[in-house]
Amino acid sequence: MLKKLLFSLLMIFHLSIFAQEDCASAITVCGNSGINYTPIGIGNTNETLGGCLSYENHSVWYKFTIATSGTLTFDLAPTGPVDYDWAIYGPNVTCANRGTPVRCNASGYYVNTGMNMTNTNTSSGAGNTDPYCKYMDVVAGQTYYLYVDNWSTTVYTFNLTWGGTATFVSPFTNSTIAPNPFVPPGVAGPTASSPREINICGSTTTFNFSTLSAGILNGNPNFTVNYYSTANNAATGNNPITTPIAVNTGTTYYYNISYQDPNNPNNSINSCKQTNAIVFKDKSLTAVINASATKLCPNGNITLTSNNATGNTWSTGETTPSITVTTPGTYTLTSTNGICTSPQASVIITQDTDPTVQINGNLTLCESTSTTLTATSTGTGNTYLWSTGSTAASINVSTPGTYTVTVKTPANCQYIKSVTVVQGAVPVAQNATLTNCSITTTATFDLTTAQPNISTTSGITFDYYVNQADALAGNTNTIATPTAYLSGNATIYVRVKSTTCSKVVSLQLNVTQLASPTITSSSSTICFGGNVTLTSSAATGNVWSNGATTQSITITSGGIYSLTTSNGICTTTPVSFTVTAESDPNPQISGNLIVCGNPTTLTATSNGTGNTYTWSTGATGNTLSVSTPGTYTVTVKTPANCQYTKSVTVTQGAVPIVQNSSLSLCSNTNTATFNLTSSQPNISATSGVVFSYYLNQIDALAENNSTIATPTAYLSGNATIYVLVKSGSCSKVAELQLIVNIKPIPTITTSSNVICNNIPVTLTSSSATGNTWSNGATTQSITVSNPGNYTLIYNNGTCTSDPVSVTITQGVDPNVQITGVLNFCQGSSTTLTATANGTGNTFLWSNGATTATTTVNASGTFIVTVTTPNGCQYTKSVTATMDPAIIVNINAPGQIDCAHSQITLNAAASVYQPGSTFLWTATGGGNIVSGANTLTPIVNAAGTYTLTITSATPNGCTKQGSVTVIKNITPPSSVFLH
Repeated sequence: MLKKLLFSLLMIFHLSIFAQEDCASAITVCGNSGINYTPIGIGNTNETLGGCLSYENHSVWYKFTIATSGTLTFDLAPTGPVDYDWAIYGPNVTCANRGTPVRCNASGYYVNTGMNMTNTNTSSGAGNTDPYCKYMDVVAGQTYYLYVDNWSTTVYTFNLTWGGTATFVSPFTNSTIAPNPFVPPGVAGPTASSPREINICGSTTTFNFSTLSAGILNGNPNFTVNYYSTANNAATGNNPITTPIAVNTGTTYYYNISYQDPNNPNNSINSCKQTNAIVFKDKSLTAVINASATKLCPNGNITLTSNNATGNTWSTGETTPSITVTTPGTYTLTSTNGICTSPQASVIITQDTDPTVQINGNLTLCESTSTTLTATSTGTGNTYLWSTGSTAASINVSTPGTYTVTVKTPANCQYIKSVTVVQGAVPVAQNATLTNCSITTTATFDLTTAQPNISTTSGITFDYYVNQADALAGNTNTIATPTAYLSGNATIYVRVKSTTCSKVVSLQLNVTQLASPTITSSSSTICFGGNVTLTSSAATGNVWSNGATTQSITITSGGIYSLTTSNGICTTTPVSFTVTAESDPNPQISGNLIVCGNPTTLTATSNGTGNTYTWSTGATGNTLSVSTPGTYTVTVKTPANCQYTKSVTVTQGAVPIVQNSSLSLCSNTNTATFNLTSSQPNISATSGVVFSYYLNQIDALAENNSTIATPTAYLSGNATIYVLVKSGSCSKVAELQLIVNIKPIPTITTSSNVICNNIPVTLTSSSATGNTWSNGATTQSITVSNPGNYTLIYNNGTCTSDPVSVTITQGVDPNVQITGVLNFCQGSSTTLTATANGTGNTFLWSNGATTATTTVNASGTFIVTVTTPNGCQYTKSVTATMDPAIIVNINAPGQIDCAHSQITLNAAASVYQPGSTFLWTATGGGNIVSGANTLTPIVNAAGTYTLTITSATPNGCTKQGSVTVIKNITPPSSVFLH
């Protein structure tokens, strides 16, 4: 009754701008797409509703056409506490003559409402009635109107989803109109019903929605996309977004896909829209570096950690969440999530300065009872901690041991220094004296010879000083060479040191004078086999290095001879004289000692330099040209006037007869292996000669050892070899020309490398003549029918080629077979499967398929070609037959009413093959009186009637069609408002 009272008050408030809220401007629902809408007010016309409803409040009208027959349900869910009512009109009615709703629900509950598969009621009146009604059986081609009304005064959105087996007409599911799937933009949300998500870097950005259109449409022609900022605008098509706008992450946006039939502007599917929601997600991120410290201790490291687990790029090139650094510097980090990149973060790592810790003080306890150790370090704010526990910079220690100080800088870096204090051992030492003889007032002293007289303490060292103060200080002003110290009478100070302690004593140096003798010689050189006399200037007191004590000595070998004299107190330092013993210059005469027709040159040689040569012919110089046999002598005089002689005898020799020759070989390369010795009979027939082979003519003429090592197997290209032919005494050089002829290389081309289906293969040589095949043929081409290895040899008149070959294999029939059902029903398909023995085969069907299986949906002969891995092809074919089409055509039925208690259904216009059978079934309360197995049954109850036609073919193909019969026995009555 409340709805009745409000009707008169609300009628005057409907707004004409909501044209979609009238039946005549109903929104078309296509393809069972869900609905999200917020009705506000009524349309231009306050419609007469009928059924369980009275008048409009906040309403909207929808229109849908059935594409495939079946059951239809829906679920309408309000987003707030309101009462939504609804009604469905049809089938195939007009807005001007809708009639009574076929389903109607005015339940007053603030809950979901709709149609389901369990309820049996077709209408629910106002009040506390059931919010759901029974499902509908709908037939392809039927059109219905759906009216939805929010009876409450508060405006709330509703979401409607369809169910059941029936589908609505839609250009979006028609593969002819839309051959490609539509691709939603962005990424999926958290649930299947969530809006699509587009990622942006920030909470707001300027976005051009038109950039999404091509991706959404995916190449489907005659479709357009429009974008909206509200669901209602998307539903009505009002206020589309046409330019780039500022979007944010708090608003939901929508897009519609619309179709326009290019051939029929009045096509009902032109009003179809497919609507989806879009939200923007902020994927921006920041990078933060967490450092374990900012100052780096020596040999230490610092860990830098990103606040992001992945997507990191450090300035070091690393991409891990954390890095460990060991050098100072500025380290930067950027992070990315694959969509956005963070601003760069940085941290500065500095190096702590080494304070250079030192410990100063006496580290040896000798005669003192204690010593002070002082630690120092650079920088300010440093603290000290000794191993004794003291925190002062200096400590006083009286016992041996290791003392360590730890210095800590203000950056908490620690630096350690240690010293060891030891107990010293004091050596026992006394003063000493050294006396030397000399010819002057000074002498060279070996100060170290006094060490046994100064101290016998083991393990000590000695340092020698000119000044006592330096010795006591123990500094570096020591005598540099104590083993050869030149001095007169003087006092030297010796610092005697153990490993730890020291003492200073004096060393007195005394010089006694004595003059040195002189040596005279009869000659400074001893000729090979001669002698020299050496004489001292002193008549007595002589001692020679050879042990003699006379004033003169005679020597026969070279060397250094020394002499000392003594006056009974001092012995002079040795004086020496060097006598050179001339070695034998070993004169030699070289050259050809056999005269072979041309003059020969004799060359004299001898060891040493500055020697002169005189020959027995009177000639001088080291060479002599002779042309007659005889004995020839050379005399060699050295710079010391020593003379030496050498003689040779020259004889007459026998000369061999030689001539030039050549050798030629065939080879695959520019080189060949020659047997040089095979040319000997052509070079010389002189008996008893010896052949030597040379690369260079100069070596052959010199008859040196630079011969070819293996003349019987000499690898060479075209070249000239020099052959030395020697008799017992004379020789001549001949030229041997080496010639390499390149072997020809034939090639074999084949019509195929495989014998497929027993078809012979033709093998062809690259040369027209000179061929010899392994089967004995000498033609350019041969034809073979058997598999095997075929070889070809070719001769060009000079050389014969190496054999070349080709292998011909036998193709194996893979026994191609095709399996599958070869008879199928109209509207279905069958799968044909090809099989072939072996692996690596490829398949090509006559319909273009390239896999082992193909799906066919039409009659015809289908051929598969199988190509084996070796290129052979084999075919197989089958014929598939599709049963003729069955078309169920049922005339629109009449209505059962008070005047017609039963009606006849008529499907005589159906198309089928002779022998087909018919079967009608009734659901939804229907009843068949008679003719259930004919095309014209008689029925007497409202319901859905389904005809199944089954063909007489072996496949037993079937086709169904349904109609809905309405029974209206309501007598005319007065209007009752809901």
